[in-house]
Amino acid sequence: MRDFFRLFLLSFLIILSSTNCASALTLPEALALAEQHPALKLHDLNIQGRQQEAADASARGPNSVSMTSENFGGSFSGLSGLETTLEVSMPLQDSRKVHDRRKLAEAKTNLTRLEKTTAKWVILSQTERAFHKAMAVSSLTDEARENIENSEKLLNAAKIMVESGAVAEQETYQAELLLQQTKLELQSLQGKLEDAKADLALAMGLDSLTDTVITGSMATDLELPAVEELEKLVLSSHPEIVSKQVVADEAQARLDIIRAENRPTWNIVAGARNMQETSQNDFLIGFTAELPRSRDNKGARLALKSDIERISLEKKNAERELRLKLQSACQKFNRLQEQSKKLRDEILPGAYHLFELSLTGYQLGKTDQIVVLQAQKEFLSQKENYLQRLDELYEAKDFIESLTGAANLVTGLTETSAKAQ
Repeated sequence: MRDFFRLFLLSFLIILSSTNCASALTLPEALALAEQHPALKLHDLNIQGRQQEAADASARGPNSVSMTSENFGGSFSGLSGLETTLEVSMPLQDSRKVHDRRKLAEAKTNLTRLEKTTAKWVILSQTERAFHKAMAVSSLTDEARENIENSEKLLNAAKIMVESGAVAEQETYQAELLLQQTKLELQSLQGKLEDAKADLALAMGLDSLTDTVITGSMATDLELPAVEELEKLVLSSHPEIVSKQVVADEAQARLDIIRAENRPTWNIVAGARNMQETSQNDFLIGFTAELPRSRDNKGARLALKSDIERISLEKKNAERELRLKLQSACQKFNRLQEQSKKLRDEILPGAYHLFELSLTGYQLGKTDQIVVLQAQKEFLSQKENYLQRLDELYEAKDFIESLTGAANLVTGLTETSAKAQ
């Protein structure tokens, strides 16, 4: 019975601890949640509406009914000579016009789909950037905790030196002051981390990420595809380029409809006529046609042609600007990657080794406290510089990925599993 009670108590404590622990969030999970953003549902309704409008593309038009009377006398007795004709007119379907209307409806639907794709592209780009920003602040928070540990080591060494009478008691107060400053810096960074989580939750369309731990790694060993490959992705899938093509297709479809409206509209007419003289009914059948004047919509056609030409020029200009942005972003990425690797492999290890030597020398009474403080300050400065370069590197990475368009947002770049030192 006692063993059973112990087992039950242990299971209860395990369940209680698991319910209180914070959940971890990785970048793929954040992007998957961002794809369920509430704003995207609005675009789904817009797409549904345009698809429903497309069903009217094959509309034939209204029928018409006319009734005419002849030999209508002035007195009531004159109605005996009344002759009445009843006609029903039904428009004939023009397959060319139906095709053009369906083409325009399809262009409108594609435009609404592109609006959703663009919104999704923006949401995923903002989510990835906010996630990496939160990771950078989290790295700075971990660095602040390391600063506290180093400051505690310095304080313990100062206390030992004071107790041995090797240094004045002032150095203990100075070490305590440094420890309080590092703790205050940690509190400030923890507040910035909460702000970064709030920005991430906003980008993902969530209410809060308070009890969530941002999990991932930031490394300098990132692999960037060739510039030519990236340029192909940008020119083929960037929403700005695709939107120009879709808008041009819509303008062309409108132009085709206007041209089709210049074609004659035919109606078939059928009816019956009562002849009072012979007391017989005659049946009628015939065709009517509306002959539109092409000059009536000449201005609209010329305006659409100018719009199509303008959109083509805007597309070429957008392609040129995106090429320049991509080249500049790749150059910035390579420059920041080189600087980050140099800081990680050369400067940071040397600064930390210098701090360890100065701290050991202070503990042995061979160096002054000011030397240790300067070495620690130099190491912390280089560590912060490295993390800032790493943050800028990921900012450049996110920008390059965003240029490739929504379809290649995540797969455009690959990241090694090396962790930030």
